[in-house]
Amino acid sequence: MDANVFAAKGGEKKRNPGLDNFITTMKLFVKTRIAFVGMIITLIYFLIALLDAVYPQYLGVTNLSSMLAFLHGQSVSASAQPIAPTTVGGWYYWLGTTEYNIPIFPSILASLKYDLGSSLLIVALGAATGVIIGTIAGYFGGLLDEIVMRITDIFFSIPFLVFAIAMAVILSRVLPSGSSIDVIIALTIIWWPIYARLSRGNALTIKSLKFVEAATASGSSRMRNVFVHVMPNVLSAVFVQFSLDLGSIVQIFAGLDFIGFHIGGVFFPELGNLLNIGQPYLAQPYLNLTTGQVLSSTIWWPIVIPGIFLLIFTVAINLMGDGLRDVLDPKLRR
Repeated sequence: MDANVFAAKGGEKKRNPGLDNFITTMKLFVKTRIAFVGMIITLIYFLIALLDAVYPQYLGVTNLSSMLAFLHGQSVSASAQPIAPTTVGGWYYWLGTTEYNIPIFPSILASLKYDLGSSLLIVALGAATGVIIGTIAGYFGGLLDEIVMRITDIFFSIPFLVFAIAMAVILSRVLPSGSSIDVIIALTIIWWPIYARLSRGNALTIKSLKFVEAATASGSSRMRNVFVHVMPNVLSAVFVQFSLDLGSIVQIFAGLDFIGFHIGGVFFPELGNLLNIGQPYLAQPYLNLTTGQVLSSTIWWPIVIPGIFLLIFTVAINLMGDGLRDVLDPKLRR
């Protein structure tokens, strides 16, 4: 009996508090059904993007340029009108076609790799930069904090989309054309202030707590306090902002492409680009080319279907972010 008690006590000592907290957090998150559904939809989008990155042959094409070559060979000419959603011709055509008769369904799936991959890279780089700068500024205070805050004020005073276009145009002069590197760098540069402000605000609160004072009294250096004691405690708010920003970046990508700022070229597989090349058809009636009969008052699918895919992802990731905020905020968990 004593041995069993001792073993039980030993087992309790080996429990990982971090793992227990993660399990508790996930249980609370799953109970928030809307947020959980948002997470499942988001994961499906990311799994499709990952599959396309690891094994692109599952789509039959790797980008819209090869899609054009696949359909038309080297001589590409615009068709009279896109084809409506149909089951004829296989799953490629379930959602119809857009300009040059590019099938919409595989084009959307191919675009997720670039949209989500670029968004993840931008937000990760921006978050890492902003958290380090903001936490250091909040902990040390003084002139450093004042300088960092004034710099962020400058960034926030300019609309994101206008700033992104200006930065991308400047960078496109020095970087290789036909790629999305200029836009990725531009958005990364203007995205870190969000996390700097968020981290700085949390650092101001955390640095005055007892455990930080105890660490300082035990001989911990100020930089060690920043990276070991303060920064890990600002990350819960950062994770929530991180998830919400993924949807915002995808929307900005789509907005840039929709207004004609083609990221990576005219036929780059991107949801905003699909919206851009499909929007001229919205004002055209869909005709039976043989009889001239009007089958539909508008050719809606080239812009509506990619827009729905973009809307679903944005709503899903925002629902997931709201759920994360609820379960990670100690005040809301009580």
